[in-house]
Amino acid sequence: MRNESKIIIVSNFHANKLNNDRRLFIYLPRGYEQNEHKRYQVLYMHAGQRAFDPVQPGTESWNIHKAADRLIADGLMEEIIIVAIAHVRPTESNEFYHFTAPNEELAHIKCSGLDYEDFIIHDLKPYIDERFRTLTEPRHTALLGSSAGALSTYNIGFRNPHIFGKLMMLSPYFVKARLDEQSDSGLFEETIYDMYEGKPALKIWMDIGDAEGLFLPRHVRGTVDELIGRGYRYGDEIGYLLQPEAAHQERDWGERVHIPLLYMFGTIGKPVALELIARDDVGLQGMSVSINALVHYDSGFVMSELEGTYIVEHPDVLEVTGDGVIIPKAEGVTNVTLIAHGLQASRQFTVIKELSHLVCVRMSVKVPSSTPDRSAIYGGMGMKLETTGNLVFEGQFMVPRDSGYQFRFTRGFRMFEVDAEGNPIRNRCFRADKDVELHYEVEQWEGLGKSGPERKDYADTTF
Repeated sequence: MRNESKIIIVSNFHANKLNNDRRLFIYLPRGYEQNEHKRYQVLYMHAGQRAFDPVQPGTESWNIHKAADRLIADGLMEEIIIVAIAHVRPTESNEFYHFTAPNEELAHIKCSGLDYEDFIIHDLKPYIDERFRTLTEPRHTALLGSSAGALSTYNIGFRNPHIFGKLMMLSPYFVKARLDEQSDSGLFEETIYDMYEGKPALKIWMDIGDAEGLFLPRHVRGTVDELIGRGYRYGDEIGYLLQPEAAHQERDWGERVHIPLLYMFGTIGKPVALELIARDDVGLQGMSVSINALVHYDSGFVMSELEGTYIVEHPDVLEVTGDGVIIPKAEGVTNVTLIAHGLQASRQFTVIKELSHLVCVRMSVKVPSSTPDRSAIYGGMGMKLETTGNLVFEGQFMVPRDSGYQFRFTRGFRMFEVDAEGNPIRNRCFRADKDVELHYEVEQWEGLGKSGPERKDYADTTF
């Protein structure tokens, strides 16, 4: 008798208003077939083709089934059903945008998010509730998405709190800054969502990595602050994490998906450690600096502390607000101690005269001779490099200080660099904490080497 989790694949599931078909991947927890009278909470997940095992070697996935299996086996999380919805990306529209798309896409991308919402509510959920033993109330029904899928989760959830009571948003695509030489700051920041009014009965999780390039953490944190200001209780009704060294990609989302799973369906346990993450120097003028205080729990749960008590050794040098914002007062050095949850941690800070908002990144890359003429080379979010001849591309960019980048060079959407044998490579990484010159070399482009035809589903994220 089997007592293991399993994944059921439903092919060609039709969305009526969208008039398209897609696959569903349905995770049933261990014991589902044996416990015939038990009903289960349901998590609906966007971009479901990357929820479980990789589509093919070299592609990324969340492996959320492995996280759920482990948490359930350890007694940290109750058994749930996960419905992973494969994304359909027609060239003329995007299902994850409800009302407006990023400016660079407006010329040819329509927003079909309302029809996608209708599909989930009127086509998919009734199908799942009819065929599986589900708990159908809002408090038992969750949505999960990352990037634009998190934006979709936000819109669908706040528009339908009578259906979805739990919203899990990883790296939500609320605002993205773009490099803009015409702007005084070197950046143009665009908002692609509207804040809903009121305080519907929702439990909310939001997080973002601090190495997501121009997906700047402050925009997600600003949304969290806004929701707390509207009455959501931090820790109980809304949780937030700024994840160190995490990039905008499936692998990193999968590595921390156990955290929102614990928050929504499990037991977070007891706090066991505090960790203070921040740069060591703070400017009297220029960029603001905040402490990312992480509370670690014995279950593996982690959350950023936004309501701590900070004790400053020399308060004439700086102050720290309860949510970690440093207010410099005079040049000098001081220790700062956080006390929270019966724990404490300390860090030393130096206040200097000035710390500029932006730093200069100079980047060059040598490309292989197989590179097509007139190629555009991109080396990070928004970093377009221009040819200088002799198979070298260069660019100079002013970017926010301390922004982190993990990337592969591309020639455009999904046209990634690979190694000499045509295999995927790990991300290149850097943090723009000062002016820097970076020099790289691309061995080969996907589909242009000796290893065969180009892959069509290569570790792309859903913007």
